[in-house]
Amino acid sequence: MSRFSRGAVIAGGWRGRWLVLALIGSALLLLVSLATDHGDARVGRTTVILGQTASEPDPSCPDLPCQAVGSVTGFQVDNGQTKLPLTVPHDGTIKAWTLTLAQPTNSQRTFFNGFFGTPPQARLAILRRVPGTSPPRYNLRRQGSVKVLSPYLGQTVKFSANLEVEKGDIVGLTVPTWAPSFAQDLTATNVWRASREEGACKNATDIRQGEPQEKVGTRRTYGCKYTTARLLYTATLVEGR
Repeated sequence: MSRFSRGAVIAGGWRGRWLVLALIGSALLLLVSLATDHGDARVGRTTVILGQTASEPDPSCPDLPCQAVGSVTGFQVDNGQTKLPLTVPHDGTIKAWTLTLAQPTNSQRTFFNGFFGTPPQARLAILRRVPGTSPPRYNLRRQGSVKVLSPYLGQTVKFSANLEVEKGDIVGLTVPTWAPSFAQDLTATNVWRASREEGACKNATDIRQGEPQEKVGTRRTYGCKYTTARLLYTATLVEGR
């Protein structure tokens, strides 16, 4: 016998109280029904993993040449299978993201630490292209928290997130220092764009002195476009807020 039934028995003999209990029981059934319907709606929401492909290339390190991205915000324009794979198809929330990280040797890590800074780090960036700009400029609408990558080198790591996005936004990857989440020597259909000024794309000094886009509300030129390479990250988009 439930607590409510015991209460009714103890209270016994009052028609008004029976009526009240009946009304309470009906209200509880209605609330349970509504909660169940809401739960079913949540389960049925569309989930899309942006940037995911049927196969994923290996990150470049520790093989030679070992390359990592650093001091930049970037996003994949084409991953060899999908064009604009990190463009948000509908309003929703980014609930998680992954990075596939290489395992550089100690000497390779020492080089990247000295060149870009330490420790290796990354965060998500929600970008929106500024209409009519060429080379394209992007507004930083939101960004996730910085994740230190040192404990996850050599793994594919998944981080939680809670970033609202709108249709047409682009989910980018910001690397304040460096991240070995990079594949090279791929087909020419693998293309990514970086937050560097046009003409400052290949010189080592320009790359070293580059800065990621980390101030929400700012606009930045993404003047460098790289082919035969891929940033190894995905983002999980759930429909709705």
